[in-house]
Amino acid sequence: MNRPRILAGAVLVALVLSSVATVVLARTESADGPAVPRAQVSDRPNIVLISTDDQALMEMRWMPQTRRLLGGQGATFRNFVAPQPLCCPARAQILTGQYAQNNGVLNNAGPHGGVEAFEPAEATALPVWLQNAGYRTGFAGKYLNSYNERYGVPPGWDEWDATVDGIFDYYGFEQYDGTTLTHPPGHQSDYLAQSTADFITRSAEDPRPFFVWTSYSAPHGTCINDTEGNCSAPPIPAHRDEARYAGVEAPFADSPGVKEKDLRDKPAWVTDQGPVEPETMQRLFTQRIRSLASVDDAVATTVSALKEAGELDNTLILFTSDNGYLFGEHGYTGKIVAYEESLRVPLLMRGPGIPAGVVRRQVASMTDLAPTFAAIAHANPLVKVDGRSMLPWARRDRRQTDRTLLVQAGWRGRNPDHHRWLFRGVRTDRYTLIDWRTEDLVELYDRRRDPAELHNVGERPRYAAVRTALVRRTHLLSDCAGRSCRMKFSDLPAPPTVRRPAS
Repeated sequence: MNRPRILAGAVLVALVLSSVATVVLARTESADGPAVPRAQVSDRPNIVLISTDDQALMEMRWMPQTRRLLGGQGATFRNFVAPQPLCCPARAQILTGQYAQNNGVLNNAGPHGGVEAFEPAEATALPVWLQNAGYRTGFAGKYLNSYNERYGVPPGWDEWDATVDGIFDYYGFEQYDGTTLTHPPGHQSDYLAQSTADFITRSAEDPRPFFVWTSYSAPHGTCINDTEGNCSAPPIPAHRDEARYAGVEAPFADSPGVKEKDLRDKPAWVTDQGPVEPETMQRLFTQRIRSLASVDDAVATTVSALKEAGELDNTLILFTSDNGYLFGEHGYTGKIVAYEESLRVPLLMRGPGIPAGVVRRQVASMTDLAPTFAAIAHANPLVKVDGRSMLPWARRDRRQTDRTLLVQAGWRGRNPDHHRWLFRGVRTDRYTLIDWRTEDLVELYDRRRDPAELHNVGERPRYAAVRTALVRRTHLLSDCAGRSCRMKFSDLPAPPTVRRPAS
């Protein structure tokens, strides 16, 4: 089902893009009345969200400018979690602050996936909240999976510059601004950086504060020369970075997860990929960090644009990824699984009131982004949000009680078990429980004793009480909405102390 080409607005300016230097986002009138004078909104900062696609947490080591400009001038969250680690569900969480059972997006495709699954939620999503609160809004880059120009511009966006074809080609991609399809020259990350900078320059002339989300495709694999048919070939870096990091050895090569030999306690869905070739993983890793180099440059370009526009000190900037990535840990390459390499993603945040160079260890979730933006913008969420604002933790190192997050993955087809889920489970400060709906298996990891998640203790008698309690939490959170997703649970039973033989 296609929406009108432009929802609740008319295009004021449409420019045919001929080069990166002249990139613009399409301007549309807000459906929410006249602009709010700057005098009425000066206490509310601008918001810039920068996201990558499939970036592993450890790959931040090769983004020095981002770490310096954002982490060095703000807060770095060490325990930021993508509780449904897949592209489209993660983006739906960003746009709603809700788990999949509430926003409707369980997968990238299928009956409960992609942009069509999200369409019913778009009229009450984050950009509409911000527009209603007087913000000027813009988007550039990869939107939800399967989006193309036939869907038009979603509600709430004043300016729109979405990649609609060649999303993972890096060169030769196609952009849609609400009226016109263009084929910009150059590397996709460079294009999006300039598009964002232009939006910031224009928005600085407007009395309203602004929100812009730039969604980069790097370091996601390319579809070019992909023998697997799932766009998993090594990504294509910018030409200037093609020889970069030639001598960098993959840091995971000797990790316990990659060296794990006994995989009998892991699900067949994970281990059926077969053995992982070290040379293949090294090549993939090198190309990924090369592709991130242009995103690192893009972050610097965005910060410079804010500074030149006089808006840097009054802007909240966040950098994150939609999900993490495994490089052969547990015999698996990719995402979507509930292991730490897939769940934990970068989050760096700088802005008014956030001290420089601090590290936060509180657990935060992808569902927390929208409530955070709503809080700082004084915006009214139009849905019950399942997450919470991260601003109190960013501004002060406040104590956090054990936080239980729902972790899950949807099934593309018609799974006989509830027709929807691949697995569901929970992650606490110490444990991860994964109840596989496609196999008769429950995984339970005590990450305090086993941080590499090598030993599934789900069937061990001494963890029986812990497993029972976590299964109950999974059941309660599986149907949660709003406040009930943030419920506090009683302390988990402690497993018996492991007795070690006397030496």
